[in-house]
This record gives sequence, C-alpha cells and structure tokens, in this order.
Amino acid sequence: MKLLGVRGGSFFTAALFLVLLGMSLFAGLLSGEGRLGVVDFPATYYFLVRDCSSATAGAVAGESYGSGGAGYLLEEQNAVVLACYYTEEDATFVDGTMSANGVQTRVLAMRCERFYPKGGSRVSEEIAARAGVVDSHSRLLFDAANGLERGTLSQEEARAAVRGVEQSLGGLIDRGGELFSAWNVSLLRARRRARELSEGLLFSKDLRYLQVELCMSVLNMRDWFA
Repeated sequence: MKLLGVRGGSFFTAALFLVLLGMSLFAGLLSGEGRLGVVDFPATYYFLVRDCSSATAGAVAGESYGSGGAGYLLEEQNAVVLACYYTEEDATFVDGTMSANGVQTRVLAMRCERFYPKGGSRVSEEIAARAGVVDSHSRLLFDAANGLERGTLSQEEARAAVRGVEQSLGGLIDRGGELFSAWNVSLLRARRRARELSEGLLFSKDLRYLQVELCMSVLNMRDWFA
C-alpha cells in the first residue's frame, strides 16, 4: 500500500530544522505576553481513513496496518487511519488513488478548536508553544515515513529522527509540571512508542502511527485543560 504524500523533493533536513525551531519557539513564548487566555492553534489534519464499526474495528485496523497503513483507530469517528496529511490536496489525491485500486477510503478533516484555558495569557502561550513543538515532530515523522517508503532515507537517518522526537518529548514532559500532567500522559505514551521503534527495524507504517498519535495529542489538547 503506497501512502506517499505528493510533495516533491526531500523535506527531511527541513523537518529537523523545524524541531529545533519549535524548541526555540517554546522557550521564547514562555517569556512573552500573549492574548488573554485564548488558544487558537492553526492546525488542520487530513486523515485518510477506512470506516468501521465497533465489531469490525480490530479487523480493519489489523488489515490496514498489515497492508502498510498506520492502523490507528479513531473510536469516536468509527474509523481507522491509514495516513495523515497536512493539506487537503495531498489527502484527496491519495484517496483517489486508493479508491482506484479498490480500497474504499475517505478524507476526514479535523482541526484544532479554539478554547479558553484557565490561567490567563501565560498558560495560553505555553500551551500553544507546546502544540507547535508536537506538531513539528509529527511533520518530521511524516517526512521520515515517506523517505523510508521511497527508499530515499536510510534506516539510520530515520532512526535519528525518531530518537530526536523521543528526546524532545522527554524535555517537554520534564518541563510540564502539574499543570500539564494530563497532556503529559499522552506525550509519555508517544515517547515510549518512539523509544521502542528506535530500537528495531523501522517501517513507514510505524512512523505513520506515531505521527497520527502526535497529531491526535494536539487535537485533543483542549481536553487536558477543561
């Protein structure tokens, strides 16, 4: 199952830069003044999914993963994610390709909703900064997965990307404190997965799963501060 994005060229180096930029952004925003307790993170993710029911979820997830997709179950949407894209154009293109090959898929767009956490502008800035870092990591994994699938990225290069994500997530968790304890549970789960992946042979579908996990962590961030 080919789930490549349609962007041309290699974005691996640029994605690594985004990780560093995201960490710098995180540090800078903590000392700045922000809006009055509003988080409006501008991210929309386009998931390529297969529909399922509660009875068929396990089978669809397993089949999707076995044929090269992420196999990430979205229980509330009754859908299994094959891949995640950052533009509607990319997602729609791959959706058409999959349908032409006899695999029934659809594009599920999910965006971060504006919310108003307690704690004022300082907390809002910190939440947005953390979201920016996690989002940049998801994009790094997207590029690494595509590189592995195309054969333009070596195992060692992909492993370095995953290890970088794992270490950076550890830094976020360590600096989070009690305020971010609920969100840190999600990040810790992703960090453990990244560590496990970095210790073995890497497959694009595993990187896609971790990518989706990070995207969902960003999408769900409002739940951690309700």
